Order: sequence, then structure tokens, then C-alpha cells
Amino acid sequence: MCVLLTGASCATENAVTIETLLKEMTSRDTVARFPQPAYTNKQASSWDRKSSQGPGNRGWYANNDRSHFLDYEKRPDGRVEHVMMDAQGPGAVVRMWIVSGGNELLDGTLRAYLDGAKEPVIEKTFRDWFNGNLVGEPFAMRLAPGSPRHQQGSNLYLPIPYAKSCKITFEVPDGRKLKPGGAWPKDCLFYNINYRTYKSGATSSGINVESFSLRALERARGALEQAGRTLMNAPDNDGIDRVNHELAGVLRAGTKKSITIRANTAKGGSLRKLGFQLRANDLPQALRSTVLEIRFDGERTVWAPVGDFFGTGYQVRKFKSWYSSVDENGLLRAHWVMPFQRAAAVVVHNLGDQAVELVEAEVGYGGWQWDDRSMYFGSNWHQFSDIKTRPVRDLNYVTLKGRGVYIGDTLTLFDHHKGWWGEGDERIYVDDEPFPSHLGTGTEDYYGYAHCLNQSFSSPFVVQPDGTGNLSAGFTVNSRYRLLDGIPFKASLRLDMELSHWQDTKMDYAPTTFWYGRPGIKSNIEPDIENAMRPVLLE
Repeated sequence: MCVLLTGASCATENAVTIETLLKEMTSRDTVARFPQPAYTNKQASSWDRKSSQGPGNRGWYANNDRSHFLDYEKRPDGRVEHVMMDAQGPGAVVRMWIVSGGNELLDGTLRAYLDGAKEPVIEKTFRDWFNGNLVGEPFAMRLAPGSPRHQQGSNLYLPIPYAKSCKITFEVPDGRKLKPGGAWPKDCLFYNINYRTYKSGATSSGINVESFSLRALERARGALEQAGRTLMNAPDNDGIDRVNHELAGVLRAGTKKSITIRANTAKGGSLRKLGFQLRANDLPQALRSTVLEIRFDGERTVWAPVGDFFGTGYQVRKFKSWYSSVDENGLLRAHWVMPFQRAAAVVVHNLGDQAVELVEAEVGYGGWQWDDRSMYFGSNWHQFSDIKTRPVRDLNYVTLKGRGVYIGDTLTLFDHHKGWWGEGDERIYVDDEPFPSHLGTGTEDYYGYAHCLNQSFSSPFVVQPDGTGNLSAGFTVNSRYRLLDGIPFKASLRLDMELSHWQDTKMDYAPTTFWYGRPGIKSNIEPDIENAMRPVLLE
């Protein structure tokens, strides 16, 4: 089905289809402009409903985030379908994450009902949805950490657009009803579903949404396969006209080096690739105390340690994602598209007490057509050092004021005690909403895995280069990068992450956030010089 929002036809350039969503998913340029057509991004999840009274109330930190559903629908034949999501469109499901406490529920049935239809457009087992057997989609649409074994957690990024509404349900194999906060492990289902809702009348020429169907999917087969290849083999020099290497060389303790990249046309320019390789006697400390700062047209929006900015923290760990990568030689690369109108100033600070050699320091840049939707790229870092894990509480990743899109984050931490640190849920408030439109089921669920998985994995959008500190004292780094599941905001965005640890101990806990914003956007996170200079923990 295709619904017309303001008077166009399904063949117009403003249509939302499986193909257009796949194209958007594989475009680094698209996310650097405020979305058109406009949409909101929300999340349906199995969060513990004891938290429903909001911050500061009893139950806010409740942790039985499993088997909570919107409703239970009893079918004429006696079957019970648990309603996970029920959204009025037009919209699109853009990410699903799900895990069970045990293997029994993997044979349960997931169904997607679109546009009020009585029959589902998709009816498959949990295994088939997430094993690549949903409709034969390539591996890249499923993404790491892996197949739906209950120990791992499963991700699906296949876009499912709908014209009017979308309901997703789950049926247990034996037909029983799962109780909220169900008994471990056989009655436990955890899930997060991110979905867009498009705004009617978003453009003067109108938009329409073509609902997902097997026919539409078959038509999109080539686009789907191409998207899979692109995501798994991220382009390295897309849109780059020139590369500057002037930042390379030795950076003495307490000094800085900078370059200015000017727009090569009156219409603007863009940074498109950053590549750094550091050499130092104490490389972990250099990765933390060497700081990247970027100003676009005079506005500082980036301030983060080099290691955290590139997603590896202060240990070199090989991985590859859509936006960042680290190779076996320790070459760090990032491919965020960073537009500007006139000039970008890139500064590298050495806040440490040792010399650091920038063996490689490349800044690739190209053109940009600046317009009233173009946004600056931003990244903020700060650390909660020696933070006590009791009492359980919310830690602020970032609060942004202005107009923009939240596009991801990296969390680098050191756990001081054997035991799991990541029970805490994300709470994301958009445009000053009193209750978060994104309330999750655990920090590791937010980062795409489950149940304290300590194995390393990497994929286009979720990465764990090192999980050593997940079940023992040690270092962990997690990243989640967003594209279709980016979160637009018109006035403000606040992301808090609950700190909930199995043990009464202490941690070093450092979030790095990534976002885009229109000129004048403000972040509450100031340069955290003291913690960037602080000795990092290795044992």
C-alpha cells in the first residue's frame, strides 16, 4: 500500500520505499542534512513498567526489563500474541534487537501487521527473522554480534516501511502467555524496536510511503544486495578531492598543531576522512591524552581524545565499522562527513607529559553544497573517574540545545571489580519531553549484544573491539553508530545512561557522543582536560 501525505504520487522523488531507505542507509552525506521528509524516531521495548512514573519516583531503576508488552491479543483459535510494537504511521521500522533467556523461545513466531491488515505481511520464527531467513536478506542487514543464540543478542537493520500503521507481535511456541518480568530463563524475552514516524505535509510537493511487501522486497533485491556489499566494505575515499598531511610529525608534551581547511567553492566544503597513527613510549596514555579539536566556521563542536573519537578507547584493537576503523598496524580512520560554509580548523593537542609522534595524520576533504538543512558535525567526550556504582543512578552522556540529529556514541570504561557493569538502561529525551521516548533494557542491549558477552565483534553499526572488562576487572569499549535510527530533534536532546553494576565498586566511565547540529547548537559537555590528562588504567 502507498499512502499520499500531501498530494503526490507513488512515483515521485519524495516517496519512501525500501529502496530509498537502503540508499539513505548507505549514504554518509544524507545524515549531515536535517531530515527531509521530517520524522521522529522512537523506541518500543520490554522496559520494566515499574519505571513508568518517571525520574525520581519509586521504581525508576527497576531492572526486570523482560517480557513486558503493550498488550496481549487472544486469537479466535486460542493463540496468544504478545504486542511488542503498535505504531500509527506513516513510518518505518529501522532497527530491531531481540534476545531470549533460553533457546526455547527461538522457535516462537514473530509477525508484522501493516496498515490495519488482519493477516501479517511477515510471519516467521524468531530464528528465521534473525538468521537471514526472513526473506533471504544478506548478512549485512542482520549484522553482528551474530545468530540468535540466547547468549548473544540479535540485530536486524532491514527497513520495514508502512503507510498507515505497524504492529509487531510474538507468539510463544506452546501458546502460553509470558508474564511481565517473566521467570528466568524460559519466560524471558527482551526487545528494542526503533521506528520512524513521518510527518504529514513535510514538503510542499508531498511525500508518500510504500508499505513493505514481498513483492516490493523482490523488486528491491538488487538494492538490498548492493547495500549489504557497501556496508560490509565501507568506501574509503568517497567524495574526497584532496588530502592534507601537515599535522604529521612529533608533537611535544604540552603543545599543539593545527591546520585550516578552506572551502574550495563559495558554496562550502566538507571534511570527509581523518586518519591518525600514533607512536609513543606509552601508547595507551597517548591515545587518551592526545586530543582532537575541530572548529567549523569558528564554532568548536568536536573535542575528544583521539582513541575515543575513533572508537578504540585507549587500547589499539582492530575493528571495522561504517564510520570508524582500526587496522592491525594501529592506523585509526574515521569517515564522518563534516560540512562547513567557509573553513574548518583541525587542532591536535598533546595534553600528556611525553612526546607523541603522529606517524600518519591525514585529513581528506571535498566539496559541499551548503543549504538551510546543512549541519555541523559534533563530538563530545568526558569521563566519570573513580565513580562509585552505588547508589544506582543516571549518568548524562550529553545534553544538546538546538536543532540536529543524534548519530551515535562510544563508551570506554575500566571496571575495578569482577562482575557485570551494564545492567543500566538508556533514557533519551527529545525536545524536552517529560518521559523518555527511548527507554531501554540494558546498556549491552543498547550496544547490540546481550548477557555480558565478552567476545570482541565488529559490524557496520555496533562494535565491541574489547569486552575484557565485562565479566572481570578490566577494559571494555562499545560503540553504536546510527543512520536510519538517528534521532532528530528540533529544540533539545538529552541522553542519560543508568549506571547499574552487580557489585558495589568503582569504575572509570567515559562516553563519547556523535551528533550533527545546525549552526548555534550548544552542548553541555565542556573540554574535560583534567580527565584527558589523567593516567589510564590497564590493570
